[in-house]
Amino acid sequence: MPEEKVEELSKKLDEVIRRLDAIEEALAFLKSLGLTPELLSILIGGTELYSSRLRAMRRALVAEQVLKRLPRGDDISRHIIEALAEGGPMNISELTRAVRARRGRASRRIIRQRLKKLLEMGLVVEAEGFGKKFDLPTSLGGQPLATKARKAE
Repeated sequence: MPEEKVEELSKKLDEVIRRLDAIEEALAFLKSLGLTPELLSILIGGTELYSSRLRAMRRALVAEQVLKRLPRGDDISRHIIEALAEGGPMNISELTRAVRARRGRASRRIIRQRLKKLLEMGLVVEAEGFGKKFDLPTSLGGQPLATKARKAE
């Protein structure tokens, strides 16, 4: 997929996600006021469903951009990026299990080394929150790649 088309699709996805977030906030406000009849509840469920799918698609686009910047032949780093794209923020133990499920083997020491290298390259970032977790970046080289996705994806 040409770089321009990926960026255009990425911008469109960001706009759709932003609009869905605004709708979800408005619906949550109405719900807090006790104004949620059946139809409103259905709308809330529908926006959450589409929002999570769009966020997953956005994470896949981010992962594609990050994978293009990986050195050739770095199989473990590729599996780390794919695991983060599918599962969201993870710590070293979670990433080790995910890579082991893909490759058949993986060690925490090697995963930690690759994460350090990926952090230095700017291809992975430390996620905010409790504990030391890693995630895909929200920008790469000054260009935005994704909105911060929720763990529920």
